[in-house]
Amino acid sequence: MGTTKFLRRWLPLVILVVIAIAAWQTARLSDTDDAAITPIDYEADISTPLISARRVPETLRAPVIDANLAPSIDTIVDGSSGFAACVTVEADDRVIGEVAAQVPLVPASNQKLLSTYAALIQFGPDHRFTTTVRADGIITDGVLDGDLYFVGGGDPFLSTDAWRNQFEERSGRFHTRLEDLADAIVDAGITQINGSLLGDESLFDDIRVGPWAQRLIDQRQSGPLSALTVNESHTAWPEVFTSSSSRSIADDPPTNAAAVLASLLTERGVSVGGVGSGVAPVTATLVAEVVSPAMLEVITHVNSYSNNYGAEILVKHIGLATSGVGSTRAGADAMLDILTRQGIDTTGAVLDDGSGLAETDRVTCRLLSDLLDVAGPESDFAQTLSIGGERGSLFRRHDGTIADGQVFAKTGTLNGVTALSGYVYSPSEDGFFVTFTYIANGELAGINEELRSYQEPFVEELATYPEGPTIDDLDPSPVVPDGP
Repeated sequence: MGTTKFLRRWLPLVILVVIAIAAWQTARLSDTDDAAITPIDYEADISTPLISARRVPETLRAPVIDANLAPSIDTIVDGSSGFAACVTVEADDRVIGEVAAQVPLVPASNQKLLSTYAALIQFGPDHRFTTTVRADGIITDGVLDGDLYFVGGGDPFLSTDAWRNQFEERSGRFHTRLEDLADAIVDAGITQINGSLLGDESLFDDIRVGPWAQRLIDQRQSGPLSALTVNESHTAWPEVFTSSSSRSIADDPPTNAAAVLASLLTERGVSVGGVGSGVAPVTATLVAEVVSPAMLEVITHVNSYSNNYGAEILVKHIGLATSGVGSTRAGADAMLDILTRQGIDTTGAVLDDGSGLAETDRVTCRLLSDLLDVAGPESDFAQTLSIGGERGSLFRRHDGTIADGQVFAKTGTLNGVTALSGYVYSPSEDGFFVTFTYIANGELAGINEELRSYQEPFVEELATYPEGPTIDDLDPSPVVPDGP
């Protein structure tokens, strides 16, 4: 436990004891006038002395309710024996328990807490991404004698209804309908494109993957990265989502995006000469556009469903905004600077991507705890996280338990890594919450279901906070005057 938090926890009680002793010594040693002493009324109600530990009930209550969480912290720590692990549990700015909080570990998708929070700070909750269609040529009676450019604005969730419909649970899966853009082109009066529909991805670099292990690329843990993508750069997928490896990805994201839009236009009676990719001339004129949901909703999609693609696109946006370079490296470097400027302890951090697929990433539990503290449990950011029993990657966890609807957290899983960090709100006392972080690292095949099984009871035990005597129980009784 840090010195500052130790003093914050125990100093009020120590001072109170010192004051009480000093008052007793003063009364014992002082000269008194026996005749002036009022006789004791033994029938008077018992009252709380003016100098009493009961006059700071929160100070008295804290050690009791904190101690009630100790067994659950011990259990998850003991369960992680043999692994590199860190844990922090805090409440009311007090450290209730922590283990190896400053040890840098592979965070898996807990990395998304960093990238999404940095994006929120950089752009604000209302920022939106705009995708445009521009004409290079003359439009006469609905016929474009030239090319139509589909210009990417880095919208990670520009997609078709067919893509979204594969997901059983859609709450919080915000997206931008490509069908709306097709309708806007038709509404602009275009009926025929004599040239080609060309995808323009020039906003970002053309590096398709992060610094990831080949097995993760082969598993299609993220679609190919681009400033212009449709359906996260996928070309085919099952009707019902099963796993990322069951999908097919596009070798050329901007051309694939143009082909999907051309198909929608054809369905609407618009003739398209061909598809491809290219950079729109500065003289190309605006024909139509479509705007993404607000940044806060984009982040909700990323955090609730641990969406790797969205996190990586946000990092490229951060890089572009801060250095003029829309790359993963530029964005990751800027993330670290943004977090540091927010007063978050980034000691030991190594940030190489936005999603946490990079096994070279290193994050401490202290960093995650600081970030959650700075953001705050009542913040918009807290509301973007997965919700136990209700939404996202925690949808099937805690259902029907004390933590149902009370835990807002970010999950994280890689081979050899499990992580979970967030807030647990008290279902019984308004305003009470616990902030927690947990990361465990092992060998590639070392993190098994038994280790993960400790997480749910751990979180559900945190939901019992503040179990123990209430503040009303510890409140001082009214002072009863001595004497008649």
